[in-house]
Amino acid sequence: MNVLHVSAECYPFVKIGGLADVVGSLPGELGKQKDMDVRVILPRYKSIPAKYLENAKTIAEYTVNLGDKSLIYAGIMMLQGDNVTYYFIDNLFYFGSREEVYNYGDEAERYAFFQIAVLEGMTKIGFSPDIVHVHDWHTGMIPLLLKTKYSDKFDCKSVLTIHNLAYQGIFPLTDAELFGFGYDYRFEYEGFLNFLKSGIVCSDLITTVSPTYAKEIMTDYYGYGMQRLLKARAGDVKGILNGIDMKEFNPVTDKLIAEKYGIDDYREGKIANRKALEDAITAHLPAGRPLVGIVSRLVSQKGIDLIKRVFDEMLETDDFSCVVLGNGQAEYEDYFKKLALDHPDRVFVRIGYDNKLAHLIYAASDIFLMPSKFEPCGLGQMIAMRYGSIPVVRETGGLSDTIQPFNEYVPSGNGFSFTNFNAHDMMHVLRYAFRLYRLQGVWDYLVKEAMSVDFSWQKSAKEYKKVYKQLLKNKEETI
Repeated sequence: MNVLHVSAECYPFVKIGGLADVVGSLPGELGKQKDMDVRVILPRYKSIPAKYLENAKTIAEYTVNLGDKSLIYAGIMMLQGDNVTYYFIDNLFYFGSREEVYNYGDEAERYAFFQIAVLEGMTKIGFSPDIVHVHDWHTGMIPLLLKTKYSDKFDCKSVLTIHNLAYQGIFPLTDAELFGFGYDYRFEYEGFLNFLKSGIVCSDLITTVSPTYAKEIMTDYYGYGMQRLLKARAGDVKGILNGIDMKEFNPVTDKLIAEKYGIDDYREGKIANRKALEDAITAHLPAGRPLVGIVSRLVSQKGIDLIKRVFDEMLETDDFSCVVLGNGQAEYEDYFKKLALDHPDRVFVRIGYDNKLAHLIYAASDIFLMPSKFEPCGLGQMIAMRYGSIPVVRETGGLSDTIQPFNEYVPSGNGFSFTNFNAHDMMHVLRYAFRLYRLQGVWDYLVKEAMSVDFSWQKSAKEYKKVYKQLLKNKEETI
């Protein structure tokens, strides 16, 4: 089975969000199986570290027609990984000369070029995929292209994974000319060209990154205008929970934390890592006080408004400390900076992203706060659980699928959750967690349950392989 993943991001080459983690892990897990040839193609951005491309070779050079712009250069570089072959679409203007990955004002043109260059490139290098698996809006026009302009060149099925429905690739309708299209209802939505809508309408199967999110996006609250289309295709929508890299996020072997630890010695490990965290942030974190960790993009989606509503009150009445790492919208960055100034012995904030510090926060913290307004899957809560940092989350998307609320009467559960997007609901659950933190036997149970959950990609990869096989079986039955 030949499978081609097409994505704007892929870890470790380029990472902006969770999309990169999925495309960096899932193909490799699929590629471990002998009956699968799995390949990934992405743009060759300037920001990709040179060390990753040292052994890459240019295997094709050709030109692409882009609307009224003809003979645009495209190159394909190939890099052989352990279980996956990687391709990089090379073009100096669109990708190779820009310091950042996104937000240049010509995204429609850049990713139109990328998608056309991918399909043209596959005809140059002799790889014929059975499944073309596209990810998010950047690649959403490919299923339509496969059904129209490239129907005589590829005999394959398409899968679209929606990582975050809030981002759809919406552009002026005239930008459809970049693909050589006149008007087509399949890509038009409310008078605009919508890349993701095209993928939703034209792909053979749609997946999301958690089962709950697959249901949520068919509702008015979460659907961002696509809910009716998704409802119409409900039988073709499947939620498959993401995994995490269990080797990278393992406190027993993690070289980025100060002291390695497991379930049996987690208390000693957290004490040592808390001391290391103190050194890293030049702060004192009193023993016996629960430490709340927040590692997040500081954007509305992540529920920062709930924190803003009650944290000042909580810091006056509750005995806890908080460490925040992240960046995002200026209003939220400014809020956390001020919170740290107002509570210098309780709140410590680092604006930006530091991978080593993130690992240290997971390892040192007792509670991980993630009160998202919506969360397609979420990786932070899974990573936190690996390190024995107990999540407090809102019940949405992948947070619902991964966190079982603690029930002290059974006992059962691996974290804490609240249903409504309400600041005081979050506050009450946090206070409940603070109370249980001081009950050693209860907290030991919670940490053991959290650290024991298997979030590996193996299970997810089996689900995707099953999906691929069913698509190909359906194709054979219709011939």
